[in-house]
Amino acid sequence: MAFKRRCTSGGTDSFALVTISGGATCSGIPNGTYTDAVTGDVRTVTNGTLSVAAPGKGNLRVYVLNGTGKIGTAGPYLK
Repeated sequence: MAFKRRCTSGGTDSFALVTISGGATCSGIPNGTYTDAVTGDVRTVTNGTLSVAAPGKGNLRVYVLNGTGKIGTAGPYLK
């Protein structure tokens, strides 16, 4: 399962790509720097497309445009 969401409210413009239990390729997205809120992985998009891997069942990746980085510390449920 994968989806993308954009929120433009109150002067905020945010964009997130989410994939759960498998990889996904999202196209038609704004170019820029995306940071995964789960792992801290950083990707630069220059062609409007981002391919993401989330191997295994129940794994989640949330790439946020101009995101601040990984949320939380690594532990048994967040790696």
